[in-house]
Amino acid sequence: MKSVNSFYKSLLLLSLAMAPSTALAQTVVIDGNKTPVAVQINAVNNWNPLLTTVVVIPDGVFHCEVTCTSTVRNPHDPNQDQDYFYGAFNNNGAANPAPADACVRQFDFPLEVNADDIDHLVVASTCFIPNLAGNQTFYCLGRKAAGQVNTFVDNTSMHVICIDDRG
Repeated sequence: MKSVNSFYKSLLLLSLAMAPSTALAQTVVIDGNKTPVAVQINAVNNWNPLLTTVVVIPDGVFHCEVTCTSTVRNPHDPNQDQDYFYGAFNNNGAANPAPADACVRQFDFPLEVNADDIDHLVVASTCFIPNLAGNQTFYCLGRKAAGQVNTFVDNTSMHVICIDDRG
């Protein structure tokens, strides 16, 4: 019985020694960008690029996730509700993604009794993009709905994580 116990102990130690090397065999690319520069959202049928970053993906096919977060100014239009779209994409996703895309978020500034109640909103979008290779450009994008007034995005940050999961 002792030989069986020592065999299992040896097997357990070998498994623990091998597990970290298996996890580290996968390549992970982490990148991102940020800007404090205000960008105007003034397009209806096209997207205003708020921030971009190029990620160099090494040999292989990667699955990536891009997350964008921005602070948007309330335009304080007393006449109507303000509707906007916010998205995170890559260059192979779509040049002009549809507002109904799963990586696009709609947000608005409601018509308020006291317009000073909401000066800014923090908006975010995360998008999973599979099967990427080579250099990829990732975007944080904003646009307004038809008939809405222009507004400004005060700052934007983005992070991109890509994993080669063939490992």
